Amino acid sequence: MSNSSKINLLQMQHYFEEQIDNIHTISDLELSENDYRSLSAKLSAFSFFSGSENDIEEYILSIVVYSTYTLIYGHNIDDFETVIRMLLKKSQYAERLRLIMYRDAFYNYGLNLFECDQTDLRKMCQEITAIHAGIPNADKNAFFELMSDCLEISEVDCLYDKIYEHLPKRTKFIFDLMREEVRRNLLFEMRTMVSEVVDGIYRRDELIARHKRLSISLIDRCIMWSENHNQQIRYGIN
Repeated sequence: MSNSSKINLLQMQHYFEEQIDNIHTISDLELSENDYRSLSAKLSAFSFFSGSENDIEEYILSIVVYSTYTLIYGHNIDDFETVIRMLLKKSQYAERLRLIMYRDAFYNYGLNLFECDQTDLRKMCQEITAIHAGIPNADKNAFFELMSDCLEISEVDCLYDKIYEHLPKRTKFIFDLMREEVRRNLLFEMRTMVSEVVDGIYRRDELIARHKRLSISLIDRCIMWSENHNQQIRYGIN
C-alpha cells in the first residue's frame, strides 16, 4: 500500500473495501509494517475504540485489518490482546455488541469466516483473525523449508506432531490462537498446497481456486520459493 502516511482513515478504509474481491485472507492486503503503524496512528487519532458505536461500525473493517496485522507485526505478543481489551472496555452488553460487530464484519464484507462456530464469541473472533493473519511473510520461506521435509506424510496427526513445535516463533503464536483441530487441518491443507507447487501439477490460478482457505500471498511465495529451490538444485548452490 503506497503513501499510507499521506491518506486519512476514510481513504484507507475505502482502499481496504476496494481490495476485498481480490483476496482470500486479510493478510493478502500485504500491508507493510509502515502501513500498519500508519493505520495504528489514524485509529488512535480517531480515539481508537473509544468512539461511539456508530463510529466503530463505520470503521470496523479498518479495526479488523489492524487487529490482524497486530498479530503479524506487534512487537509484543500481548499486543493483540491489548487491541481486544480496548474493543471491549465498556459494559458487558457493549462488549457483546462490539464482538458481534467484529464477527459480522467478515460476513458483511464477504470475508471467509472459515466455518468457525465457537460458542465463546471472543474466542471465535480471535480464531478467525488468527486464520486471516496466517503465516507472516518473514516466516514463509522457513515454513516452506520445514514443510518440504514432510511432504510424504499423508496423515493429519502425524504431520502435526512432527511440525508444530518447530514452527517459526511468530507463526506458532498465531496458530496457538486457534483450536487444535483447526490448526491441524489448516497445516495439512498447507502441506497439500506446498506438495502441489513442488510437483508442478497445477497453474497458479488453479492453486488459488483449489485453496480458498489459504492466502494468495502464501501460494505466490511458495511458487517463488519452489522456483528458487529448483534453481539452487540445478546449479548446485547450497
